[in-house]
Amino acid sequence: MHAMTMTTQTIFLLLLALAPLRMAAAGKNCPGVPWLGAVAACRKASSTKFIYDLCIRTMREDGVDMSPSHKQEVTAYIILATEDAANSYDSTQLVASNQLDQNASLPGPVRDAYEGCLNDYPAAEDSLDRVTEAMRSGCDFVGIADQYTSGMMSLENCRDRLLSLQQYKTPVYPMVLADRDKVSLAYMLAKLLGI
Repeated sequence: MHAMTMTTQTIFLLLLALAPLRMAAAGKNCPGVPWLGAVAACRKASSTKFIYDLCIRTMREDGVDMSPSHKQEVTAYIILATEDAANSYDSTQLVASNQLDQNASLPGPVRDAYEGCLNDYPAAEDSLDRVTEAMRSGCDFVGIADQYTSGMMSLENCRDRLLSLQQYKTPVYPMVLADRDKVSLAYMLAKLLGI
């Protein structure tokens, strides 16, 4: 139990240290890309109150200046949301892996589903890495929508595996749903680029 606590603390401290670097690295001047305040970006990107609330919470948790006078290029918000989703992916994979390694009584179908998810997640994460790299390396956003779609399909595969286990209560299923919400938010913000 102590080792798990140390791992969780280490991940948390690492994420705290990296958060300001993410926003600092995000700034660039791409022609035609809007500059918005965080609240305005969340409002424009959100089709539901749930996504809006998730957007605001994500911005606040990552230390974004929420004042109306503060504006950033929307690529900064996209990177932040995409990396927040990637960090969430890491947490989900860690829980699934720990369940496989530390729970000897895990039923066979649940074990199979977790192993399948651990095969699905790297492809989903790779898609997010490609989006982040495109945002940071230049102003050519062609293919970004395809990357989000590809990553979402990998998450859907995992979700479907876990959904078939309705007779079992699994801690990973709600995490996968939360990951889908986070990548949906990142995609909705990316749509502000006209992709």
